[in-house]
Amino acid sequence: MLKKISNSFVPTLIWALIIVVGSLLSSSKVPSIAVSDKGIHFFFYAIFAFLLYFPVYRTKRIAFSFLGSAVIIVLIGFTFGALIELVQDRYIVGRFGEWLDLVANSLGLLVGALVGVIFKRKAVL
Repeated sequence: MLKKISNSFVPTLIWALIIVVGSLLSSSKVPSIAVSDKGIHFFFYAIFAFLLYFPVYRTKRIAFSFLGSAVIIVLIGFTFGALIELVQDRYIVGRFGEWLDLVANSLGLLVGALVGVIFKRKAVL
């Protein structure tokens, strides 16, 4: 069951939707959290990369290596995060796109993809 779920893009799409909704809410609707904003970005994008790693790696049409899959995931995640920051900056009242958010997203993507590589090599999932 877990392998079937890890091969699917569905968990990744659900998580991406959570990121989009959380990122595009007006700042007046976002609850105040005592944790660093950058830490939240890191954590959410690390999970995104981890969830995306296995279905990308197992895509039958294109054979990616462990590392090739990680690079694809970081590029997809970086583009996704950059688009969200752009939309926040231009269209969401009370929200601003920040370069440091993009840095935190990227670091989270790298760590999440690396954890995916380690899990795959250890045959955990």
